[in-house]
Amino acid sequence: IKRGERIAVIGNNGTGKTTILKIINGIVPADSGEIRLGSRVHIGYYDQAQGNLDESKTVIDEIWDLHPYMTQTQVRSALAVFLFKGEDVYKPVKGLSGGERARVLLLKLMLSKANLLILDEPTNHLDIGSCEALENALLGYDGTLFVVSHDRYLINKLADKIYYLTPSGTTLYLGNYDAYLE
Repeated sequence: IKRGERIAVIGNNGTGKTTILKIINGIVPADSGEIRLGSRVHIGYYDQAQGNLDESKTVIDEIWDLHPYMTQTQVRSALAVFLFKGEDVYKPVKGLSGGERARVLLLKLMLSKANLLILDEPTNHLDIGSCEALENALLGYDGTLFVVSHDRYLINKLADKIYYLTPSGTTLYLGNYDAYLE
């Protein structure tokens, strides 16, 4: 994977897509081979299990506590991009729906210093409006993307390479989902 690439990994369930992401992140060891990261690579990982939220905080505090240098206007503007507007920013994290939790986690990633975003099924739990907000945010992201997804629309908008995983190996396709289909 080279800097600035936008790679999607697709394949049937059970072929190891999520396992690859966990190996890259050092969560599980590789059976063989090695992963070498560049010296200045900082990974941001979105796990489809939606961990890493503090249940005792409000939405605005979840973001602001990580970025205290931001003004309230900046935090609220960032939250608005992910569809948290008005009083929604004061919702307790513990009461958020799956889609709302996903949007908070994705915003945390977008505000991080990560230059490699690894996303595992980022559109799961999201409604259409939330998917569009995510797509727009990722289109404006200038780092490297490595995405596992079954969302063909997302892949079509973001990917410049697709790896198709099967139990016997991978096949590389250059281009987006439409190019893969061709």
